[in-house]
Amino acid sequence: MTQSASARASHARTDPAHGIQSMTGFSSVSLPSRAGTLVLELRSVNSRFLDIQMRMPDELRPFESLIREQLGANLQRGKVECRVAWVKDGTRSSAPRLHADVLAQLASLQAAVRQAMPDAEGLRVADVLNWPGVLEDNSLDADELRALMANAVEQGIAALQASRLREGERLAGVLADKVRAMQTVLATLEPQLPVFLKTQADKITARLQESLGRALNGNPLESALTDLQDRIRQEVGIHQVRVDVTEEFDRLKTHFSEILRILTSKGPVGKRLDFLTQELNREANTLGSKSTAIEQTQTSIELKVLIEQLREQVQNLE
Repeated sequence: MTQSASARASHARTDPAHGIQSMTGFSSVSLPSRAGTLVLELRSVNSRFLDIQMRMPDELRPFESLIREQLGANLQRGKVECRVAWVKDGTRSSAPRLHADVLAQLASLQAAVRQAMPDAEGLRVADVLNWPGVLEDNSLDADELRALMANAVEQGIAALQASRLREGERLAGVLADKVRAMQTVLATLEPQLPVFLKTQADKITARLQESLGRALNGNPLESALTDLQDRIRQEVGIHQVRVDVTEEFDRLKTHFSEILRILTSKGPVGKRLDFLTQELNREANTLGSKSTAIEQTQTSIELKVLIEQLREQVQNLE
């Protein structure tokens, strides 16, 4: 068994994985030894925090803290189920056996000693059995078992991270597609905004002038008419300021760019993206509440659908 290197890594953090990780992943490691095979499986799904659940035989329970420590050092979030099993070698007898070569060497040594010292007392059975190497012992001592476990955990975490990275890369592509779809929706609406504002302003002006005509009852006073026309322009201007969505468009574009930037970064990004999806939803709602045309309302709805799809996928990222 070659586990010396793994012993030094028992408390060391594995190399941090690059890129974005999903919280969904799986890994399985089987390490053979003279006493049997150690099998370690790691499964992870999304969770707000790091939640580690252990399933292992009582004989390996002393190593639970080692596994938890390593998982906590390398994973930020996710519900992680760790299964550990010890599969003993069925081809080997559990009872110790005599090591024939060592026994022959011991007999040869005793013969040489008796030849040189005829009166020397011979070896007793107990002496022979206690002689180092005479009995074949397939069991592992505590240090060997700990080194084996440390190696399995290190390999298992590395494989789990690789699995989560592959899934994270796929999700990053999906999220980028959603953002680009939202950019397209916004770009389609933006050139129409001045037309919507002018149309709305013309409608308000026409309604106010109609009401003004009825109030004057066909006998307008020039000074009063001028004041009222100024008032109409003021009201239209105030309304246009209220329904202007330039700031919402600017913030949406900024959020889109930030999400795309984050998707090319490294390390945990789930919480940052979750916050940005909330901000996107806020701006989309405001866009809908300020709507002056059915096209703007439809754009708000399309954005909210895409944002919800984005949010669902973001929940899977570490």
